Amino acid sequence: MEYKIEKDYADVRLDKYVRKHFPDLALTEIFKGIRIGKIKVNGKKSKQNYRLCEGDIVKIFFDVEQKKDNFVKIDKNDIEYIKKYIVYEDENILIFNKEANMVMHKGSGHEYGISEIIKGYLGNSDFNFVNRIDKSTSGLVIGAKNLVTARELSEEIRDRNIDKKYYIIVDGKVEKKEFVIKSYLKKLDDKVVELEKFEPGAKESISKFKVIRYGKNCTLLEGALGSGRTHQLRVQLSSFGHPIMGDNKYGRGKGGIMYLFSYYLNIKKYNIAIELPLPIEYNKVLS
Repeated sequence: MEYKIEKDYADVRLDKYVRKHFPDLALTEIFKGIRIGKIKVNGKKSKQNYRLCEGDIVKIFFDVEQKKDNFVKIDKNDIEYIKKYIVYEDENILIFNKEANMVMHKGSGHEYGISEIIKGYLGNSDFNFVNRIDKSTSGLVIGAKNLVTARELSEEIRDRNIDKKYYIIVDGKVEKKEFVIKSYLKKLDDKVVELEKFEPGAKESISKFKVIRYGKNCTLLEGALGSGRTHQLRVQLSSFGHPIMGDNKYGRGKGGIMYLFSYYLNIKKYNIAIELPLPIEYNKVLS
């Protein structure tokens, strides 16, 4: 089998390229195949960490079946639903407005998630979300339609070049109009705990907040992340004494939705800025 490397796979390691196309082939077999010349690049032996270049020719001398795309089957209603919640799309990027209590990816008792549904909708196995939000969180998530864009967006996220803001309704009246929470977060089993000082395994976490308006026994905040830690906003606000309404892990939520909504994105590299209005159900809680 012979493959000409296209732009999407430029700079991908040889072993990862082979694994993607042949997921049933054991890594030890891939490494051995590269070592003994059953996998060659441009007619020559290579190394497993060789980074492919556009135009390279990869030859694989294995009698194995190539990966087949098994897309989730979607019907007319699914298509209309997906279209309703796509807020931006071009040839490289798709931005989706996720509803609360929808999972991002298959696993943990879920046969498929939004990622698998959109892959089926697009007929594109290379589609992937480059950021994720909790199942109970709603709002904007960024998807890439090809590997080049996925790498670029991941680098932008890593370098903190993408601005994200959240609407949050918390229990009680927050007295400070603007405030910053800086602490250390550490994952313990299925929860994250906040620490006042560093200890091994903890990561520094910074969040900025400002009060937007008050409701009856609740406050609408705008939150912005200075770091991207698991459950960051949820844990810090809970420790601050104002847990997010509907949060059944760190607050007093019991069913329903959690009032944490990713409403704003600014991807400067691609000149994409999106701002969604406050959801209707948030206004109902605040009125």
